Amino acid sequence: MLVNKNENAIPDYYYRHILDITPDKIKNMGAEAVAVDLDNTAVHFGSFRLEDGMREWTENMLSSGIKVYIVTNALLGRAFILSRQMCSVGFTAISLKPSTRGIETASRRLGVPVSKIAMIGDKLSSDVLAANRAGAIAVKVEPLSKSSGKAAKYAAAAAAAAATVVTAVIK
Repeated sequence: MLVNKNENAIPDYYYRHILDITPDKIKNMGAEAVAVDLDNTAVHFGSFRLEDGMREWTENMLSSGIKVYIVTNALLGRAFILSRQMCSVGFTAISLKPSTRGIETASRRLGVPVSKIAMIGDKLSSDVLAANRAGAIAVKVEPLSKSSGKAAKYAAAAAAAAATVVTAVIK
């Protein structure tokens, strides 16, 4: 899907971290549901473990009457595993954002109009653009790599693991 240079990739709302978004803030946006991106929003890129506090965040949304759904470009198996960690919420994997497919699927599965869904993600070029194309509420958060001190440790561990593999292959 090509991106038209005149398309709107400007978020309706901006927060530093997804955990800063409360059910009251979602309700004040006029939303009844949230569509959550995974990579660098709810988990570090490529991780199979939710960011600390994400399960509780999901439980808080659900107990406040806010429906939660995952819309991700991640592969099916990983999306399934992470959805189970997020209270077994529904998900659309390989959503091909900025395509609107994942948000439209969330709307159908949750029974909520697209205009009442807040799409929360870290990327203007995929999450925000998909939300705006669909007519959803676009909510931008900083990528976890920028908003979390854990990112440096995660990156360092990944680099060390890669160096170990490269060293083993060279020998």
